[in-house]
Amino acid sequence: MSLLFVNNSAETFTPTQSGALATIIYECCRVARQGGAEPVVITRRCEAEPFRWNQTIFIDPPRVPKDHIGVLLCRAERKIGGWRYLRQREYAQRVVRTIRQKALSNRTIILFNDPETAVILRSAFPKASILHWFQNQQQCKEKFRLRFAGAANVVLGVSNFTSRWVENYYGLPPGSVRTLYNGVDVEQFHPTASPPAGHPVVNFVGRTGVEKGADLLLRAALKISERNAAFSLQLIGSNHWDRFELDDYQKELLALGGELESRGVRVRRTGHVGRPQLPAEIRKAHLHVVPARWDEPFGMTTIEGMACGLATIASRTGGTPEVVGNNGWMFERDSITELAEAIQMFLSDRELLRGFAAKARTRAREFTWDRAWRELTSAAGD
Repeated sequence: MSLLFVNNSAETFTPTQSGALATIIYECCRVARQGGAEPVVITRRCEAEPFRWNQTIFIDPPRVPKDHIGVLLCRAERKIGGWRYLRQREYAQRVVRTIRQKALSNRTIILFNDPETAVILRSAFPKASILHWFQNQQQCKEKFRLRFAGAANVVLGVSNFTSRWVENYYGLPPGSVRTLYNGVDVEQFHPTASPPAGHPVVNFVGRTGVEKGADLLLRAALKISERNAAFSLQLIGSNHWDRFELDDYQKELLALGGELESRGVRVRRTGHVGRPQLPAEIRKAHLHVVPARWDEPFGMTTIEGMACGLATIASRTGGTPEVVGNNGWMFERDSITELAEAIQMFLSDRELLRGFAAKARTRAREFTWDRAWRELTSAAGD
């Protein structure tokens, strides 16, 4: 089957400065090649080194004017046209031109979190096969929301939670959006041969934005430190993929970390870590915590920590219960007390920690990219 991945109009395709969508596309391509297929990828150009995929077509992002009048005109275009980003319309048109120039409209076109581009592609290629895979509960302006149902032949969601949300938001028939879970490379994300020595290390991975709940972990650690300081934390990630900005929330995290340090609890912050180095960093920990306060659709970091053989604690939000199942410990959204109790439970019982570590790894092995690719091609063929 010939597939064309069109990356999200705001995303790039690198292993170091891109988000989960780039990883999903690359992993699907990697598995496809093992089966003899060569999907094509269309994506925004980026200064960082891209994933090594020969069938990648890079599009230069439209320039956003720096002068006041130019910015006002771009904002007016966005508002009147119902676009989410400045110059998003021009980028979508560049995608259309590229597909025409490269004669790719006969391939099944796969989009991610980009209903606007799906609508534009349907208008440009009425007979094309278009599949849209929602990786988030992606909203859009009314103009595109109402037209989306007629744009995609097949609509997928990354979890049952997301699939039902998409049906409700876009007015699609109940049960029409199928669920296709992401995967994890269990060869790269694997347990360490021997757990790290010393005090238990509690792990967080992700963008350090307020929705990811890193502050909840730090506050729970402060509660634990009132009685027990024989543990440490590691926070892997930054508030941006390519830089760190000291906003008010980052100042709050730094202050909480400083208070923990003053109580004898080490807090290690790595900053943003590229995907090639990520598994080794995760394996420096014993316990994986996913404290997200938003409705996490799937949570790549959840399954990657589990694949590394870390006992996992996660907030009961979005699609996370579907990922974790009965193989980790769940706590209610924003409950610092519940999170602290769960962490302390694992810190004080090494046998429990080892048992849930094994369960986490077993669960992760159910979410392979081979399975995701098979289900994706099956859906694309319908």
